[in-house]
This record gives sequence, C-alpha cells and structure tokens, in this order.
Amino acid sequence: MEQRNERDAVRVGMIWGGIGAVVGFLTSLLGSLVGILVAGFVGISCGRRAAEADVGRRSGALSGLVGGAVAAPAFVIGASAGALVAARAIGSPRIAATLSEVLGTQVSSQEAWQIFLLSIAVAAIFQAVVLILASTAAGAWVTRK
Repeated sequence: MEQRNERDAVRVGMIWGGIGAVVGFLTSLLGSLVGILVAGFVGISCGRRAAEADVGRRSGALSGLVGGAVAAPAFVIGASAGALVAARAIGSPRIAATLSEVLGTQVSSQEAWQIFLLSIAVAAIFQAVVLILASTAAGAWVTRK
C-alpha cells in the first residue's frame, strides 16, 4: 500500500516537472529572475496536487516535498535552456559590453560568457530551492484546511 502512495506523488511531480520545464523555458527567455519567480508558482501547483493525490494516506507536506523534488530537475533544465537561448540571441560581445559598463573594467567576451554560465548555475539552484519549498508549503496548506 505504501508503494502505491509514493507513485501518486511521484506521478504528480513528473507531470508538473514536464509542465514546469516548458513554462520555465518560455519564461526564462525573459531572464533567470523570472524563472525563479515562476518556480514558486509551479511549486505551489505541484504541491497542492501532490497532497490531494495522497490525501488521508500521507502528510501533505511530505507529499508536496516528494512532488516538488521530482519536478525540480525538469523545471531547472527547461529554465536553464531558456536562459541559454536568450543569451545566445543577445550574444557574448553585448553581454561583455554590459558587464564592462556595470563593473567599470574591461571584460572579454569569453569572461562574460563564463560569468553568465555561472549565473545560470546559481539561478538553477535558487529555482530548485524555491520550487521545492513552495511545493512543500502548498502541500502542508492543503491538508491544513
């Protein structure tokens, strides 16, 4: 019986991971900050549905945590791909010029690209954390009512 319960929250997480990957890709074309904000909304939706799938069998917070943990990798991959596509459209020289202006020092295109990749990795970590926390909180909120 416990095996069945795990599949319910995991299945919801897989569905919302796929939805989140598409939504994350599209919204991250605008920037990684938008992807972080959208991760919260995807996490809330995933957590609510995961808790509803396991109602009466497992705590809502645990169901939300499982669903969010399953959905997070797909969301992060989609959002990171969207940010990369947007950066390639802008181009390394333009990113380097913007960084040079902001930092007040000369930044080469190669250095700008490396900094941008690092920023995508940091944003991916924030996106995963926000999605999982929002999913856990939403799952707990559903069972609280």
